[in-house]
Amino acid sequence: MDLTLHCHWRDRNGPWALTVSHNGRAWELFAATPVGSESLPFADPDEVRQLAQALLDLPAEPEPYEFEWQLSQTEVTRNKREFTHYATFSIGLDPSDGHRPYLAYQSYFHWGQTSALGLEVICEDPPVDDLRAQAHAFLTGFPGPTHPQR
Repeated sequence: MDLTLHCHWRDRNGPWALTVSHNGRAWELFAATPVGSESLPFADPDEVRQLAQALLDLPAEPEPYEFEWQLSQTEVTRNKREFTHYATFSIGLDPSDGHRPYLAYQSYFHWGQTSALGLEVICEDPPVDDLRAQAHAFLTGFPGPTHPQR
């Protein structure tokens, strides 16, 4: 069974996506815009279980709700300098917009004395029922301990 959590949509600029899947080595978050894409690994499978549980627990009624994950990956470049790619991934209900549901991804890069913004991908009004169904299938197909940090 191919266990994934995903939100795909299209606007006038083209396709967008936020997808969590296993790449054969680790669980990763893939973010795509019409002009580019990137992916970052989760620290461990339990983070993915927490994400699925957070989607499953997304409240139906307006109330404060947000979960956030910090992802990062450091590589050493050819010239022996560290290059780190960071991202924040959030799931929640936006209190400034009638508690609308959202998925949000923002990345940035750091190398040497330089930092730069990366991709920003925001899925407003995601298909909550579909995401809950994906989360339920994920947790059923990939059981294990989960300890959400609330």
